[in-house]
Amino acid sequence: MPVQTKHFLSAALAALALTGAGQASTAGEIYGERALALAIDDRCQLFTDRERMALNAARLQARGTLLREGVSTAALDDYTEDLHAQAARTACDLPEVADLRQRVGEAFLAWQTIRDMDFPGGQYDWHATRSIMPGAPHWAVRQTAGAMTLGLSRDNGDYRFSAALPAIPGAASAVLVTRDTGQAPDLYDPTMDGHFPAPEGAEWADWTPPGFARSVVWTSGQGDQAEREGLGGEENSLVFHFSNRASDQLSTLDPREAALIEVLGRDGAVLARFFFEVGDFAAARAFIDGGVPLMPRS
Repeated sequence: MPVQTKHFLSAALAALALTGAGQASTAGEIYGERALALAIDDRCQLFTDRERMALNAARLQARGTLLREGVSTAALDDYTEDLHAQAARTACDLPEVADLRQRVGEAFLAWQTIRDMDFPGGQYDWHATRSIMPGAPHWAVRQTAGAMTLGLSRDNGDYRFSAALPAIPGAASAVLVTRDTGQAPDLYDPTMDGHFPAPEGAEWADWTPPGFARSVVWTSGQGDQAEREGLGGEENSLVFHFSNRASDQLSTLDPREAALIEVLGRDGAVLARFFFEVGDFAAARAFIDGGVPLMPRS
């Protein structure tokens, strides 16, 4: 765990004044402040649901940064446990807790006005926008990984996990493939420490879903012409939509790993594979869920 996060823990309630105020300068500080605020909220019920989403979005983004910097999940888990223990020793009627409530509320009012936010990853980034285009399918959260764009699409106020792909002759269906964390709790290196080649199309990925532990979400349908043009950019694009389970599943994964979309023919044969980076999808999703859709700028 970085030194600054340990310093934050030792600062105890003095650090609460920083939560939500945008003063933290490192991912470790941001993670610690937001995680501690959420832990105290578990006991004291300080915040609204949207305020919790705002805190969690920052916590998740900081967590992804720390993991990509080399902090282990075990160290983060231990640190989070320490923060919860600290929260358990914090009385809800302390002046510092009231100050925390006020500062988070003030910061949330500013956070809600943010229109766009990028969530950088190792190879690919997620871009999130609260701008809406009434009557036209468009992306709320998107990542472009090679020839594929995917993420949360928005149409008439509804959100769906979608993937837009180039035209593939014979394509009939698609599946989202992720690591089955129950069967494979640890990240899986397909090259076995460099002894085997990386999967085709995922030469950039250190960790991919293992063949022996795949979790699959089937598409719930294909997009119409307006969705092909709005999400894929071309009339002959392929657009597949997935159930909410796809977003829920991606949100539980390690931000350093990859997942993929497999395009299937009518006989079930895999016609194409498109890998993408899980990255900070969970944080981008929380940014959208916690805010208010905004009309386009005039």
